Amino acid sequence: MNNKKTFYKYKTLDNFEFLLDLILKERLYAAKYNELNDPMEGVINVENIIPREREVEWKELIEKFRIVCFTKQSNNPLMWAHYADGGRGCVIEFELSESIEYHKVSYVKKPIINEKDINIANALEILKYKEKPWKYEAEYRCLIQKEDFVAVSVKSVTFGARAEEAKVDMLMYILKLSNPDLKVLKHCGSNLFQNVGLLSTYPRSYVAKGIDEHDYCEKCNDMKFAREYFRKL
Repeated sequence: MNNKKTFYKYKTLDNFEFLLDLILKERLYAAKYNELNDPMEGVINVENIIPREREVEWKELIEKFRIVCFTKQSNNPLMWAHYADGGRGCVIEFELSESIEYHKVSYVKKPIINEKDINIANALEILKYKEKPWKYEAEYRCLIQKEDFVAVSVKSVTFGARAEEAKVDMLMYILKLSNPDLKVLKHCGSNLFQNVGLLSTYPRSYVAKGIDEHDYCEKCNDMKFAREYFRKL
């Protein structure tokens, strides 16, 4: 296992609430196995016929886990295409803390399971495997129980070359208030990156004290308050 815990998560810009939850609250959603896009998640190769009640038991064991998926590839064309809306989305660079365990997904043939192998340890093991066609993802996973999120430390956001300008502007506006130190880039194609210039893109957005005292809001004039507000959303 590589000791460097820097990873990447490709996202679309279609659901702002999910993307902002990741960036501002610095956490990755842990999905149930049947929420993932691979219909073979948790499916096993069995040696002999397994009684129906044991099949039910296996399903219950698999359902005990939640899965967080990510990669170490920061600029994979297929990942941009399949998970970032064909380059219209973004990729989030993040780090895991030393205390969080993760697993490298294996794309070799899954081990064969027989009735005596139906237990929680093997359920965990099977969730580290995917079919060979998914190998391009170079996926890593956290497999957790009793939690819906894994905490991360977000390091940068890179928008795809085809990201809609209005959506990028809106996200940058929010990030400027909530996390002005976050590194934000725009992919220009051909492996070139251009710094978006998060801090200089917009003027200050809060109301200035002046003409009408009734329109003045002390909290709106406080950048610290704005940052905390967006992080609590």
